[in-house]
Amino acid sequence: MDDMRENERKVVEELRRRTINDVTPKMLEDISLFYRFAKARDFNITEAETMLRKNIAWRKEMGIDTILTDYEPPEVLAKYAPTSFICFDKFGCIVRLHDCGRADVKGLWSVATKAEWAKFCAYVID
Repeated sequence: MDDMRENERKVVEELRRRTINDVTPKMLEDISLFYRFAKARDFNITEAETMLRKNIAWRKEMGIDTILTDYEPPEVLAKYAPTSFICFDKFGCIVRLHDCGRADVKGLWSVATKAEWAKFCAYVID
């Protein structure tokens, strides 16, 4: 984050200051998190703060911070959801395939709610 301009740095620090009591300690350490939200809203502090607060609320609602330890996916999604690990990319990130073209998506939709799908997708991505 050394290549930030002074005005960008000020917006990032202000965003961090405004949300310091709402983010997790892990999020607070990651200055790039605040930069990404500020940049996504062209460094408009009000819009960036609104966007970040919505993200924080969504993370709490979905239980993202503990999803890997506390969440047990529904059996039907764990068995039949059309997603699989492919490999690691050149940066060490996981590459996954979501092959909806050859899956019984209608059947899966009939046995799992939208909320279950959303949580399962967040779990897989995390």
